[in-house]
Amino acid sequence: MATQTYTLAEFIADLTRITSTETSGSAIAQRVAPLLGQLVKHPDAIPPEFRRRPGSGKRGRYMLHRAPDFNVTAVVWGPGDTAGAHNHETWGVIGVIENEIQETRYRVTEGADGGRARVEVAKVFRHGPGAVSLLTPGDEVHAMHNVTDRDTVEIHVYGKDLAGLARKTWEPDGTVKPLVSPKYLNC
Repeated sequence: MATQTYTLAEFIADLTRITSTETSGSAIAQRVAPLLGQLVKHPDAIPPEFRRRPGSGKRGRYMLHRAPDFNVTAVVWGPGDTAGAHNHETWGVIGVIENEIQETRYRVTEGADGGRARVEVAKVFRHGPGAVSLLTPGDEVHAMHNVTDRDTVEIHVYGKDLAGLARKTWEPDGTVKPLVSPKYLNC
């Protein structure tokens, strides 16, 4: 007997229900994580044009669904691609569809009077296909690195649209810099 595939449309409907009744970012992320785990088991749930990098060879960032209380995006990391320590200013859930990604979580203690922060590695994970990572308030500063020689495809779900959202990134020495995410490739 064949099992039914959990679709992107079903995932979005479930997200809509959850975010319309729940206000806690941590609670939303906890409820969304197992659903994203179901979705990423079925790579074909995401159209193929959103599972590859653009012709420029840069990282692929595609909006799959934009709603007032959440966004669903596909991110394609090329071999060696990185994103240094950064925050999100919202809850998030990330699931790996294809290949793997290394995620480093940080504890950040802001410096006095805007000085350098103390940035400490809290955990390092190597997420493979089907893995899900939660970003919740107080535990959402991380770095990503595709340490493999193949593209890695992920689904990212956030409580805010990151395009244009003022955020922060931290250098290894604790220097804080502003981070504004670019637009998505398909919108």
